[in-house]
Amino acid sequence: MCGICGLIYTDPEHPTSKAVLHRMNDTIRHRGPDDDGIHTDGSAGLAMRRLSIIDVAGGHQPIGNENGRVVIVFNGEIYNYRALRDELIAKGHVFATNSYTETIVHAYEEYGEDCVPKLNGMFAFAIWDARKRRLFIARDRLGIKPLYYSHTPDCIVFGSEIKPLLASGEVAVELDYEGLYHYLTYLYIPAPATIYTQIKKLPPGHTLTWEAGHLTIRPYWDYIYQIDPTITENEALERLDVLLQDAVRIRLMSEVPLSAFLSGGVDSSSVVAYMTRAMDRPVETFSIGFPVQGPYNEAPDARRVAGHLGTNHHEMTVDPDAVHLMEEIAYFMDEPMADSSVVPTYLLSKFTRERVTVALAGDGGDELFAGYERYLPVQAALRYEKLPGAIRKGLIRPLLNLIPEVEQNDALTARLRRVMGDLDRGYETTFLRWITNFNRNTVARLCSPDLQERFRVFNPYTIAQRYMNDTDVPLNRLLRFETKAYLPDDLLMKVDRMSMAHSLEVRVPLIDYRVVEFAATLPVEMKLKGFTTKALFKKLAARYLPQETVRKPKQGFTPPLREWFRGPLGSFARDILLDDTARHRGFFVPKQGEAMIDAHRRGERSFHHQLWVLLTLEMWNRRFLDKR
Repeated sequence: MCGICGLIYTDPEHPTSKAVLHRMNDTIRHRGPDDDGIHTDGSAGLAMRRLSIIDVAGGHQPIGNENGRVVIVFNGEIYNYRALRDELIAKGHVFATNSYTETIVHAYEEYGEDCVPKLNGMFAFAIWDARKRRLFIARDRLGIKPLYYSHTPDCIVFGSEIKPLLASGEVAVELDYEGLYHYLTYLYIPAPATIYTQIKKLPPGHTLTWEAGHLTIRPYWDYIYQIDPTITENEALERLDVLLQDAVRIRLMSEVPLSAFLSGGVDSSSVVAYMTRAMDRPVETFSIGFPVQGPYNEAPDARRVAGHLGTNHHEMTVDPDAVHLMEEIAYFMDEPMADSSVVPTYLLSKFTRERVTVALAGDGGDELFAGYERYLPVQAALRYEKLPGAIRKGLIRPLLNLIPEVEQNDALTARLRRVMGDLDRGYETTFLRWITNFNRNTVARLCSPDLQERFRVFNPYTIAQRYMNDTDVPLNRLLRFETKAYLPDDLLMKVDRMSMAHSLEVRVPLIDYRVVEFAATLPVEMKLKGFTTKALFKKLAARYLPQETVRKPKQGFTPPLREWFRGPLGSFARDILLDDTARHRGFFVPKQGEAMIDAHRRGERSFHHQLWVLLTLEMWNRRFLDKR
């Protein structure tokens, strides 16, 4: 695992400075503490930081082909590189190392840009073709590894994170208000946008070619929902079992200590179960919990699975300084992202890295197999739509009257009222309401008149509907958005940033592209069966895991924000969100923020989610925008 960056000028007479490349590279030292490398060729420069996993002794980058005219910097892992290497040797290519990185160089020589679909792995790489004066960049199919770029008439700059782009001195630091709007809507910023006007994300499954100042971005992979109506449940179980066994097996490739995150949920537990079957020694597993009441401590669940599978289990209860933690996380995230699970992911990665260098994780199962609770109100809306109009008419209000009005802190009853109130809206609107956060009413209440005016041209549902319109089967429409936006731009980005902050490589076998393609062929009843989420996946998991684990309700990997904001974090939020710096920024109405803070601290209402969104944004502003 590594970090990469580079700078190429359009004018071939404009040399790229090694000092600038070193400055860019130093901003991602945490991604690769073991080694670094720089390559310059007149107006072109590539740089990388290396975390040594495979070919520890010989995998120094940048790596070139036999004559040095094709040079690569690479971030990630290629799991099928040995077979591809043998294929290329048979075609006459000569290798100087045993690394997967060199395999890509020769594959590019042999197949050109068509080399990318031959790779099974997680990756972002950049190749400089000196003969053609061409830069070629690719990102893996699902977006496990990040890649940012900025293209101007003068140059192109790229990197694994935004920090090296800013350090190049070639990128204007200017807030993108559409990116800000999407952040408030989704809590993250979907590709290709970022929080900066001049910086973009290369979408997953795409390549970028830059030549003579011209930029071309192309897709090289996608999946389609083409349901196989003939497949039986038993056939689906066997096929999925074989795919997951192999997806885990190939991700055990490592020359350094290897482990797994274990939350005690069905996804991470299933990954560990397959690891146990494939390894000749106990799996090293890691989990953390928080010392408060409520759904914040999965340590007992993880302990149960670890005992069942015979792992060498490590667990830690953490009670961190939330204020200091927010400041650290803001630096590594690069742009605002308000998924609060960044906190336990950061702490778990730090704990795991104390003993190992590589960990497998269970991300992706919910997006492929319909594991989220938000699909249940969608299912209810779909069934409600099938009722005769005479029955539907006048049904909702009497039902709502049976459910008492409650304080917001009564989450279960409040959720039930929300589900009942959504029935008449239809399944699509129901889903869109559940996945978005700052709706128009919230924006009108919290945002300043100036910010509201800037936001007026944006639609909160545009991005979600763009992906949902790719298929017409209701459940698959929702899963398409989850897999194409939420998974790469929230979950995978979070895991990459928080793990690489501690120089830990995390691999995610559940989203091996072969598993993704297979899941897209399954009838929806095998994913959401009645009101049972992730039905087929759970039935397979029951072969290997305790019944309590398979039947356990889904539990988010979240910190105790409600309690934190009633303690020191609440005082910190008041100081930060209401001081002169935040007021002069003019994003939000101070009185509304103050009212939320005070009501939450008194226990009258729970505003911890909203406060986290506002505080995360303000921390990013101070760490990056103000300092520039």
